[in-house]
Amino acid sequence: MMNELTHLQIEQDADGIMIVRFDDPERSTNTLGSTTFNDLEAVLDQLEGRDGAINGVIFASGKPGNFIAGVDLFEISKLDRGDLEPFLERGQKAFERIARLPITTVAAINGTCLGGGCELALACDWRVASDHGRISIGLPEISLGILPAWGGTTRLTLQHGLMRSLPGLLTGRVMPPRRAMKAGLIDEVVRPEALLTAARRLLRKSPPRRQPSRLDRIVMTLPPLRRLVCRSAERQAHEKTFGNYPAAGELIRAAETACRVGHQAGLDAERAAVTRLVDTEACRNLMRLFFLRQDAKRSSWATLDTKPADVETAAVIGGGVMGAGIVHALARAGLAVRLFDVNEAALSAALNRVRKQLDQDVRSKKMSPLESRQAMHRICPATINGLESTASGLRHVDLVIEAVSENIELKRRIFGLLDAGPGAATPGAVLASNTSSFRIGDLATAATHRGRVVGMHFFNPVAKMPLVEIVRGPESDDASLATALQLAQKLGKTAITVGDGPGFLVNRVLIPYLAEALVMATEGPVERIATIDRTMKQWGMPMGPFELIDQIGLDVSMYVLRSLKEAVGSHIHVPEGVSVLADAIEQGATGRKGGRGFYVYPTRKRRKPRPNEQLINALIRTADHQSSATVDDDTVDRLMMPMINEAARSLVEGIVDHSDTIDLATVLGLGLAPFRGGLAHYADTIGLDQVVARMTELSRRHDDPVGRFQPIGALRRAADAHLPMQSLVTGGDAATTADQTSRSKTITANH
Repeated sequence: MMNELTHLQIEQDADGIMIVRFDDPERSTNTLGSTTFNDLEAVLDQLEGRDGAINGVIFASGKPGNFIAGVDLFEISKLDRGDLEPFLERGQKAFERIARLPITTVAAINGTCLGGGCELALACDWRVASDHGRISIGLPEISLGILPAWGGTTRLTLQHGLMRSLPGLLTGRVMPPRRAMKAGLIDEVVRPEALLTAARRLLRKSPPRRQPSRLDRIVMTLPPLRRLVCRSAERQAHEKTFGNYPAAGELIRAAETACRVGHQAGLDAERAAVTRLVDTEACRNLMRLFFLRQDAKRSSWATLDTKPADVETAAVIGGGVMGAGIVHALARAGLAVRLFDVNEAALSAALNRVRKQLDQDVRSKKMSPLESRQAMHRICPATINGLESTASGLRHVDLVIEAVSENIELKRRIFGLLDAGPGAATPGAVLASNTSSFRIGDLATAATHRGRVVGMHFFNPVAKMPLVEIVRGPESDDASLATALQLAQKLGKTAITVGDGPGFLVNRVLIPYLAEALVMATEGPVERIATIDRTMKQWGMPMGPFELIDQIGLDVSMYVLRSLKEAVGSHIHVPEGVSVLADAIEQGATGRKGGRGFYVYPTRKRRKPRPNEQLINALIRTADHQSSATVDDDTVDRLMMPMINEAARSLVEGIVDHSDTIDLATVLGLGLAPFRGGLAHYADTIGLDQVVARMTELSRRHDDPVGRFQPIGALRRAADAHLPMQSLVTGGDAATTADQTSRSKTITANH
């Protein structure tokens, strides 16, 4: 049987050490599915029936940078409910067999170790990991609407205690190795080349006795204290999620069961919980988004008939907040970066911004101090005047990203220099813009070779936001788009391809949301601001619209609103009263960064922000009419329906070619309620007939001189025919629509 293994490689040395390497021959990453378990069970049969020839086992990986990425979610998605619980039980039994082996076991973690991979490691006596900040270790199942159910919830709780384990389990936090060691998931962190040597050394040591702290043991054994900790965790989870993620409550109950009844009862509770959770809408939507992210890595290339060029050296023009964030991402990824800014002072400030981000990476254990210094040394600064010199250094770069302020004449001048100036980039280099408001086609007019001009729209903060919009200009060629896509993926981003238009996709659908929030602010009263924010967070947004404006910055928000309002169309209604915001901005009310915006932010961290009554009252006084209500029954519809309408326009105009792209972009770019599945999916869930009916009612109830609540014609026709959002791409042809929308439902067939 051992000779028939397909997903595991076995080797045994003269010292009786067996190395079990996970190595899926059909994929670039290891996952745990039925075939892998067939192999693992065969190996365990041999280990349990050993004759003394095997003295220890090291579980390792045959794939660079990847240990085990988790369960095979594509296999799980195809299981009937009746097959799911036996599948979960099979994994639990396999890991229990590892934990009970009479010989010492070590997990030698060389790369990504998530979900089921982490649960396998927890079943081993020792866990050692390579010291590399890009390695992720943890149990992120709750982000998929489920919980660790191969013993991870039970084993971590019984080893660490409720108080220590629940925070990590409930957030699904993943960590680099050194932080994972501090959290107790890993015993040692060593240089990558010393990983197996360290694993062999650990095999010679007695397994550690893992148990919670004395206080945790008291909490776990005394029912009143145990209930107090669990109820407190439930309350905190509800405050953050408003009950929209049922997995949190199920996880807490499973952990409590393990403490109250024991290990086996905890395993039983894990299986039962996941079996219930997979039938929830939240889980289905979160799983679908996972598959969409995986599919985006392949579908982005579907329309490109070329291979990308490798990018080893890049240049960034502009070192402001966004530019410095992009430089940081490029340098962290190992690229040599040429950074240009207006003068020495600006360059110094830009380098300081990058250095602060690298310092944060060191503090969070994502990279070592040496790696941080090496990243800084890969950055070569130069003044922007150097673009007019043959000594610019751009002859040696593969891609340039323009990230200067939103001034179209300045951007055009830069693209002219990049394309044909004395210090122009090499003819094969891609020229990209990070603009958020100008059309790529308008910028490309300054270039002679317009095919190599594309958009690479990053989101702020670059280090945290996972999305990049790759913008196809009117003349952008496939080779340049492919290179930009590959670079975005190399930086660890999810890249989507969008058409050229004002605001592209994400900012375009955001504008009516922010504009309507400002209309509501002018209607008063002051207390309504906080109520609207809370209502939208209850609906599932990460923050309310006024919190978002403050986070972006009032100055930036107002600029984007005004510039995109003119470009997007007259249906965007920005109230005239927002002119008072210009005065407030001049007086320093720029949002959170300035200490006050729609809220006043206290200097002491523990104090909560309070509404800025002076600013809000100034807005209210500009309105023709005011509202006395602090709570509205149509708050969600007033903010979300115009977004859906704008998303519909984006489909009709060809900004995107599939409603799935809207879902992925609005979740990753706006943080829009992941459990709802994205903006287009939300529209389809409530039904386009309901969307049209609600918009019509909003137009009747509220002053609507510009038609901001008027559904576009294509949306009305789709609603009348009971078709989904995707039909707007095809003009409403039912047969074609049914074929295209099956992409979302059968997406796993490609994997």
